[in-house]
Amino acid sequence: MITGVQKAARWAQVLMGLVFLLSGGVKIWEPVLFFWEAVPQVGLIGLGVYTRELAQAAMLLGALEWGLGLALVCNWRPRVVLPVTTALMGFFVVIVGLALYRGGGGNCGCFGALIERTPGEALAEDLVMLGLLIFSWRVLLRHQAAEWSHGRWVVIGGTALALVVTGVRLLPDLDRLQDSDLRAGVRLAGLKLKGAEVDLGQGVHLVELFSPKCSHCMREVPRMNEWSRTEGLPPVVALTGFAQESPDLREFRERLQPLYPTATISSTDFLRLTAGHGYPRVALLRDGEVVRVWEHNTIPTIDEIKALVGP
Repeated sequence: MITGVQKAARWAQVLMGLVFLLSGGVKIWEPVLFFWEAVPQVGLIGLGVYTRELAQAAMLLGALEWGLGLALVCNWRPRVVLPVTTALMGFFVVIVGLALYRGGGGNCGCFGALIERTPGEALAEDLVMLGLLIFSWRVLLRHQAAEWSHGRWVVIGGTALALVVTGVRLLPDLDRLQDSDLRAGVRLAGLKLKGAEVDLGQGVHLVELFSPKCSHCMREVPRMNEWSRTEGLPPVVALTGFAQESPDLREFRERLQPLYPTATISSTDFLRLTAGHGYPRVALLRDGEVVRVWEHNTIPTIDEIKALVGP
């Protein structure tokens, strides 16, 4: 006879299976975005020159999570799957804990660009999920529950499909792993702006990547103000990884009086749009797709921008 505790453990197992399916599915569908989410997390391990290579290998994590999620839902090989998922969740707790300890404030990357969570929020949630997995492991292995007869093929087939989808989604964009993700022809998915009511996915925009502590960025404010006042130019929006309440950003606004919005994006997104380059960087976007990018030493003239924008 199945007890209430056994039912609760089974429901906890299914719930964690669904969480792994969601987390893995996001990584599978947007492997490039997950790569850039993984770079700072992998950097916490402290292996230096191998950070990029490990972040690339981490893109297989989506397929692994998908397979483990299916196995949890189907209760397939629980004596192996429950310890493995518990160990993996424990690893996530360690990484997120390191991020919190070292002052990290960016998105934890667990659910890619779907859900943004700070390391503190992620640590609390991961500890709860770790507890659910430990509870399921202890109860269900003590009281053997029946495995779904077709679970093996569901897990194997689902994991294989996840690997195929990851490859299909990744191969056309392999070059986006080697340099900044701000380049002509790339659609800027997953950007969430704080502090500005701007939809970069609609219309034409001039976007500046800047830091309020960067002297080059400070010197560009008069130029950006001129662009903002010039008829016929797209609206200007500046993006930074500094929080809206940051003293540095507040001082930047008060002292330099930018006439354009200065919005905050996640530190991970700021990294992927500036990696390998200095800032400020300026890009022309049309309906969310990058048309042209300029570095801090090649900022265009008004006439050059008007020629690109067209009538």
